[in-house]
Amino acid sequence: MINQKNIKRNNALIIGILLVLFSCGWEKDYKRAAYLSIQPDTDLILAPFPFNIFDREARDAITLSHYSKEEVKNILEDHNLSWETLNHEWQLDAEDENFSKEVNYTSHYTQYFYDTEIPIWIYGPKWIRTGQYSDEINQQHIPSIYGKILNFKFKNTIDVSYLEKIFKNETTKPEIIVTVVVDQGGRQLYKAHKGAYPFLEDLKNKSAYFKKAKVAHLESHTAVGHMAIGTGAFPKDSKIFSNEIYTYADGKVLHRPVYQGKNKDWDLSEMEVPSFADEWDLSNNNEPIVVSQCYAARAAVGMAGHGKLFNPVTNESRKNSPDNDYVYWQDIKNLSWSTYTDAFLVPKSVQKYNLYQFYLNHKKDISTHFEAKNPVDLITKIHHFQGSEFQAKMDGALFRDSITETILNAKKDKDGITDLGYVTLKATDAVGHLYGWESKEAEQVLKATDKEIETIFEFLKTNFGDNFIMVVTADHGAAPMPEISNGLFLSHEMFFDSVNQLLPESERTKHSLVKWVAHSQLSLDRDLMKKYQISEEAIIQKIMSIQVKDRNFFRKIWKREEIPNLSL
Repeated sequence: MINQKNIKRNNALIIGILLVLFSCGWEKDYKRAAYLSIQPDTDLILAPFPFNIFDREARDAITLSHYSKEEVKNILEDHNLSWETLNHEWQLDAEDENFSKEVNYTSHYTQYFYDTEIPIWIYGPKWIRTGQYSDEINQQHIPSIYGKILNFKFKNTIDVSYLEKIFKNETTKPEIIVTVVVDQGGRQLYKAHKGAYPFLEDLKNKSAYFKKAKVAHLESHTAVGHMAIGTGAFPKDSKIFSNEIYTYADGKVLHRPVYQGKNKDWDLSEMEVPSFADEWDLSNNNEPIVVSQCYAARAAVGMAGHGKLFNPVTNESRKNSPDNDYVYWQDIKNLSWSTYTDAFLVPKSVQKYNLYQFYLNHKKDISTHFEAKNPVDLITKIHHFQGSEFQAKMDGALFRDSITETILNAKKDKDGITDLGYVTLKATDAVGHLYGWESKEAEQVLKATDKEIETIFEFLKTNFGDNFIMVVTADHGAAPMPEISNGLFLSHEMFFDSVNQLLPESERTKHSLVKWVAHSQLSLDRDLMKKYQISEEAIIQKIMSIQVKDRNFFRKIWKREEIPNLSL
């Protein structure tokens, strides 16, 4: 006998998916982002179906996440997904308001709304008009807003005249501009946990708040978002277009992180445009202090730029030589903070922030989801530390200490020269990947992050009065956990194996038709294609035929020539 309830559930799921799949404008968004991000040797642009994740192999271990029924219902509604289906698949107790589920991994890189919708707060009453604005704005606009306030034109300046209404007619310059990035803090995180961010909710009424801000590039990744915030450039110009690049050799998938050269050393020249900080610092005879902090190097570097290795291109700039800026990140092996000394400095403050000692000092005050017995044990659980209140509190405290050391104690706070401070509160990203941004663990970290932003704000008010600007934004959002969205996961290993089936069997582990692939962009080995008479169309058809759990993974693939000029 046919189960009518199951039919209704399945119909609801189908309708929900169709509403997402056929929403207007997604192809235009993808093509515009592709145009702004495409690399010189990119051949194909890949677009998965919504909620699908194309990433490195998921973790072997699964994580127990905790949820509120009410919050999950709201999340599902936002994504046109069915609570009834989820309730049935997870076999939940209808009476339980809170429940748990073992989950694996989620990520971000697409042009779908959950990856691209981000908030932007701009606080600075002397220079900025308070209000909630519906104008479209991207991360790339942020440096140009700074340039407008400082009357400073830099290489990647974007026209912000359409935002004239937010600027006050103030000629004095702020003593410091602080940029706070809530990593993976897309609008989906805030919608999921209403009431968990009272300070940021109140800041809407004291700042210029942009509710339609958006990630406009491919891919929606940490390295790319921070580069955009730091430089104002798009990936087609900066050449920073993903967190890592994947290749294939000797039957293995290899990946190279961004800013890591061929010899696994730092290569800051990969970012082919100057940052706002690079140019502002040099134009002011290296007088401004630049501080950029994140536990991930790709974020700290993307915001700050090239430091001492900045290579100015104009003769006028060459009158001065660039200096080292304070740019630093975590050294996991030593549970400490470090930097690339050829280009950057670390403040002395970092010496107080050994990760294990910080954990010991604060574990009585923090109710968290992991426990470390010793430093070695903490290294094995480092992602859980980074996705906890410990990381959020450490990030805020270290940043304030660094500003105190490098600016306040150095008497640079009233010298009339605007300093630049960048800090990424990245615990929201780590907890989102591990537990899902829908989880109670993510809510706990969001509360701690909101508190740290409030403390940074009060610190700035105490020490700079009304002579500072603070911007809060995100580098990207994230997809729902596949266990919630019924999304599919495709590893790069599976991808290379599938595409290389077009080669003779004896050649499949020796060579690859894919020269490199990130998550949305792909370059083909044209010589190998010619040798074995394999067409681009055949490769596209092969990729489009890839299935996971008997469902097609990719929604659309565009050739390079199919990407029109759809610039902003």
